[in-house]
Amino acid sequence: MTATKKPGQKALGRGELVSRGRTLVTTRLERVGCTVKPPTKRGEPFSVRTPSAQALEMYVSTQRVGGYVFWPKRRFTPAINLLAAVVLLVDAPEPDLYLIPSTEWLDAKPPFTDRDNIGKRSEPEYGISVARSSLPALEPFLWTESAANRILR
Repeated sequence: MTATKKPGQKALGRGELVSRGRTLVTTRLERVGCTVKPPTKRGEPFSVRTPSAQALEMYVSTQRVGGYVFWPKRRFTPAINLLAAVVLLVDAPEPDLYLIPSTEWLDAKPPFTDRDNIGKRSEPEYGISVARSSLPALEPFLWTESAANRILR
């Protein structure tokens, strides 16, 4: 699966997009003084140490507008030290980055989902709709230096 090719830009494959998202998150975290250790296995969270020495875990997902981001409940259990970073590929030079405390899923309201998937083939999951219509609801989680400093203190 490749991204839509823009003038003067080669189409990036899914692996390259994921790598770009992970690099963006790492760079932004380091810029605000965090130490970041990428996961050693696929499906594991990043380990993040904040400037105040708080230990956090962070799942990173890179998506296109119109997609759906989800994590299996067996791996992603809402807690104060767990965050989700969503890199959203938009028609702009830089992707948008959303930093979401996992506690948002304790009382999930759209665009956040809490699906038990009872009787379905899919396992239980927490997710986020990143449809264009969902973006206004995600705006409070958009990365800014002040928001990052507040969440990552």
